Amino acid sequence: MQNGYLIVGIDPGTTTGVAILDINGGLVNLFSSRVVSISDVIEHIIGYGRPLIIASDVTPAPNTVEKIKRAFNAVLFSPNESLPTNDKINLAKQFRYRNEHERDALAAALWAFRDCKNKFIHIEKRTPVDIDTDEMKALVIRGYSIDAAISQLSMPDKLEKVQKKEVKITDNQVLELHENIHRREKQISRLREYVEELQSQITKKEDRIDELVRLLDGIKIKDQRALRKTREIKRRDKDISRLKKELRKRDDYISLLSAQIDQLKHFHTLDFLGEKIPLKVISSFTRDSILETEAKYGLKKGDMVFLEDASGGSNTTADLLISKGIRVVIIQNEMSYAPKKRFLDRGTPTLSTKEVNINRIADFAVVDPDMLYLAIQKWQENTRKMRVDKMESLIREYKKKI
Repeated sequence: MQNGYLIVGIDPGTTTGVAILDINGGLVNLFSSRVVSISDVIEHIIGYGRPLIIASDVTPAPNTVEKIKRAFNAVLFSPNESLPTNDKINLAKQFRYRNEHERDALAAALWAFRDCKNKFIHIEKRTPVDIDTDEMKALVIRGYSIDAAISQLSMPDKLEKVQKKEVKITDNQVLELHENIHRREKQISRLREYVEELQSQITKKEDRIDELVRLLDGIKIKDQRALRKTREIKRRDKDISRLKKELRKRDDYISLLSAQIDQLKHFHTLDFLGEKIPLKVISSFTRDSILETEAKYGLKKGDMVFLEDASGGSNTTADLLISKGIRVVIIQNEMSYAPKKRFLDRGTPTLSTKEVNINRIADFAVVDPDMLYLAIQKWQENTRKMRVDKMESLIREYKKKI
């Protein structure tokens, strides 16, 4: 999951369109699906960052858009008048979209960005160099004046500087885990608010059903059972069933996030005590698996990874890990020649689990630091020897030709 501010356009309906822009107006994701729930839309958006603006192409904004806006505590944007079709086509023509729902969502997000663009430029000019311009934009969009936003963001500067000095002492991995925990806790908080809203809706529906039951009891008719099966009761029962399913899905998702936070905290404790070196686990040597691990736990320069299945890799997947600055790759089965040579050429050690003992902790893995550094040193020595042998072989061949 990413952490930047987003501008999200939504076109709800039988087919829901979602367009996600970054705060600079760049397209991050364009998505549409039939019969998708509000909770599914919220979960999809969470994977790309923090929504600052939720936008609609019509006025007033639909109730679904209002609910999604409240779930993220975002700012709602809707035009003074519903956007004409020609305007939406002109706005969205610079991007490729699959249907009119994606087009309308994209037009809503782009219209919101265009409305804020001059304000953003003014904010960038006024923002001091030591203050994050994106945070400034977020505060101003939420109603702060520029001066008030500068004052608000300047207050923790001294504390942040002290914290940055402390970071030099603490391992970067510990910081990253803290940030992951903080982001997960914020997600849980937002989801819990949405669950409370669903629970409130269920209560209202149940109250309405009780009211209807009392009404039925007051009506003296022979076949009350037939009356209970009227269209209104069926529709309300169906609504309650749907809301309960959504509530269960939210509870399951919150439980999953809570478990991940517990894992991260335990992982952080081991690393902080210096007993083990953490490894980020990648299930298979494919682009999708690498990006999945990056989305869940981050992949940055200096990280060490454990490839559960090293088969099936290629130069492309090796280059993807190399581009992220991965320091060491540990494998437990044979890696094909091409990616292994690519790692060798780029100076990235590839070690076998036969050389270092891997211990699994939930979704993570750890390794003994002494054993790891000895294995790295041995790999480096073998690599130097191979290069020397190759050079000597070339010299001998050259002398033979002379």
